[in-house]
Amino acid sequence: MKPAVYFLLTLLIAASSCSKDDPEAGLPAATHTGANTAGCRINGQVFVASGYGSGLGKVEGMGGGFAYDSAYYLRLNGKFGDREGSLHLFLNSVPDYKNQLLVGPYLLNKSTPILPAASPYQCLSYAAFFPKDNASEVYYTDTQHQGVVNLTYVDISNVMVKRIAAGSFEFTAVSNLDPTKTIKVTEGRFDRKQP
Repeated sequence: MKPAVYFLLTLLIAASSCSKDDPEAGLPAATHTGANTAGCRINGQVFVASGYGSGLGKVEGMGGGFAYDSAYYLRLNGKFGDREGSLHLFLNSVPDYKNQLLVGPYLLNKSTPILPAASPYQCLSYAAFFPKDNASEVYYTDTQHQGVVNLTYVDISNVMVKRIAAGSFEFTAVSNLDPTKTIKVTEGRFDRKQP
């Protein structure tokens, strides 16, 4: 076999094995351009904000953004494995002198009421997951089941043109129906431009 052919075959085999072993396979790239992409792993399974349902029952993949004066709220709808659900991130913050949310980590480590059961002004920063197959169950962060959202990019310099926030997240959340049931969310990332 000629050395050039051997070299090309080796590259092809290496490239195909890398795509299978890539730890981020299936997740959207971590960007900060307003790409309106988001995803994570829930209990190791890929969850991408791609929406679910069809026709009039179609639920969009992503919603939310800057809201309630000094908060950031993000709703990601999608599937992991054969389950559908909605993942919510709520950051309650004190804005800086430009009335912007500050870049940096937001700890999800307090017990707090969550939307829609409470007013946004009563809520501290939290993450929650609402499985579609059980309307009465919700997984949420609290003092014992914690996490973090790290805002890596925020641009609301021109509210009429750009309202972009991007970052990463991870957390453990507990079921409101059974305190022995938890979910672990890892490798989370989002890049949201509000309409």
